[in-house]
Amino acid sequence: MYTNAKLFKISLLLNDKCTFCDSSKEELYHLFFECSHAQIFWKTFSSWWFELVKENITITLKDIILGLLDRTDIINYLIILGKLCILECRKAGIHPDFNIFLKKVKIKFETEKYIANKYLQISGKDGKQFLLNFCRYL
Repeated sequence: MYTNAKLFKISLLLNDKCTFCDSSKEELYHLFFECSHAQIFWKTFSSWWFELVKENITITLKDIILGLLDRTDIINYLIILGKLCILECRKAGIHPDFNIFLKKVKIKFETEKYIANKYLQISGKDGKQFLLNFCRYL
């Protein structure tokens, strides 16, 4: 991914400052974690996760880059959606917006629900468990 730092280095931008805070060099770790706007996004994410599953999590730079390596639940998928949301906000020239993330999650949920219902119709199998596993964290 081309950050402003890389684009500046190859003379495609006039400066290497962060799209969101306009004060620090925009490297990947800054864009996704160190920027004050990214920090707000991930704190809101952690609070939202607590409301869903009553589990406190603190998202670290390692978690954002690699995922939570000891987890097999939906949290890593949601972190990926969070990163996509940050990138889309960057592209749109707006600060990371958690409401955009929530809309993205809802769309993904509706897509999974549609796929599960089609699976039920085609296979005649019980797709309820598939949906319940996905819905458990939404």
